[in-house]
Amino acid sequence: MNQERGGTADTSGGRPDAAVPTGSARPAPAGAVAGNGPPATAERLVALRGATTVEADSREAVVGRTGELLAALLERNGVAHDELVSIIFTSTRDLRSEFPAVAARALGLGDVPLLCACELDVAGGNPRTIRVLVHCYSSRPRPTLRHVYLHNAKHLRDDLPG
Repeated sequence: MNQERGGTADTSGGRPDAAVPTGSARPAPAGAVAGNGPPATAERLVALRGATTVEADSREAVVGRTGELLAALLERNGVAHDELVSIIFTSTRDLRSEFPAVAARALGLGDVPLLCACELDVAGGNPRTIRVLVHCYSSRPRPTLRHVYLHNAKHLRDDLPG
């Protein structure tokens, strides 16, 4: 489903005259045609994934590696602060020294909604792993989005372009 930021939410069942306003209106992207939906490059809500690992469970390691992961993910995808919607972090049960969200706050992202959760404890899972799911607005086509997997997490999604 294609989510537009601002503007209208389509609750019309396909009827263009029945759209309902959802909040602050944004100017229509260049090339948008009323009633025909957004062009492929219109700004829309996207999700970016990433993961990293630490060698040992220490506050410095968790904050340092999480900060490195976030910086790489945002930079590779050209995401600006105001385009961020929310960030969800998970970490494996063997990481207890610090919340990964502390790294986001250290990067100046404290006004972005942040959530930390425990990763499922699956037998044989990657140890000392921090994962991130960033929700943001982007006009980049889906095939050009770059997910980031660092250190001993590189093998987790080697099917994705990085």
